[in-house]
Amino acid sequence: MANISIDPRYHRLARFHRIQNAGVKKLNDATVVILGCGALGAQHAETLARSGIGHLILIDRDFVELTNLQRQTLFTEEDAELALPKVIALKNHLVEINSSIKVTAHIADVSGDNIVNLIKGADLLLDGTDNLALRILINDACYQLNMPWIFGSALESYGMSHNFNFPHLSELPCLRCILGAIPLESGDTCSSVGVIQPILQLISSVQTAEAMKFFVDAESSRDTLFTMDLWASRSQNVNLSKLKNPNCPTCGDHPTYPSLQEKKREAQRLCGDGSVMIREAKPLDLNKLQQRLEQKNMKHQFNEYFLNIHLDHHRVILFKDGRGIVYGVNDTYVAMEVYQELLTILSVR
Repeated sequence: MANISIDPRYHRLARFHRIQNAGVKKLNDATVVILGCGALGAQHAETLARSGIGHLILIDRDFVELTNLQRQTLFTEEDAELALPKVIALKNHLVEINSSIKVTAHIADVSGDNIVNLIKGADLLLDGTDNLALRILINDACYQLNMPWIFGSALESYGMSHNFNFPHLSELPCLRCILGAIPLESGDTCSSVGVIQPILQLISSVQTAEAMKFFVDAESSRDTLFTMDLWASRSQNVNLSKLKNPNCPTCGDHPTYPSLQEKKREAQRLCGDGSVMIREAKPLDLNKLQQRLEQKNMKHQFNEYFLNIHLDHHRVILFKDGRGIVYGVNDTYVAMEVYQELLTILSVR
């Protein structure tokens, strides 16, 4: 083991007695999925890239906006001006930080019909999402694939993290088991109550540290729910092992993974001011749509990732996979009407 050679950039990492050269080699051989590349996920990506994780798979549906820059690391004003997809902007910056690793970017709206194919083959998944429904989907997919994953959440100055499906922690409950007992999500969002950057940094540090431990020193992995209110300077570790449900449809004796069976697409309010996303299963030909917009003299901007369309009272962004984001509305039914009317005008449906 002492003869294992490593890239000189990792010498300070290897000098930590829990990691050493052998641990660095394990990190270099690892593949990690980061699902959600915003406030938490972008920091996960930077930390793991600098730590030498050999392959990072980035998954996110969103693009960079100016309001992201207060809390989402690596993104720049230029990224926001170009409205780059977050995974593309992150990949651009990560390869400049560490050219020796592989970074795969997926611009995708994760759902029950695509999550397994997007994440399979990885060794570990880090949660960077901002809603419980998507985390339940992650939970089902990871347990079906027998993949460990690390939950993380932060709002205002409060955050939490928990390790799920780690091989040596099989007695612990999954996310679905604990939902009825622990309030993991409130009705608030970052746009309604805000969030401070330090709690995001702290929770991301907890998650990425657990990821590193998983690969080089798994027995040291935390087996409790960690919570922290950074403003009040209060932290807590809670043992949840008694919440394990043997009949759980995700981690029980006869799993059915119910979230993976839900193929329905629908309208969903986003974590932002006055925007609703429409989920659709059918892809869109953005090049043809752009031509129709030009024929109808409709104001728009077009790039290889999406169409940004300016209507009289709303702005709509259309993606290749059929998704649309309608701005200027809070009502999902109104947003669906705007979306469908636009596609009708463009003779798509």
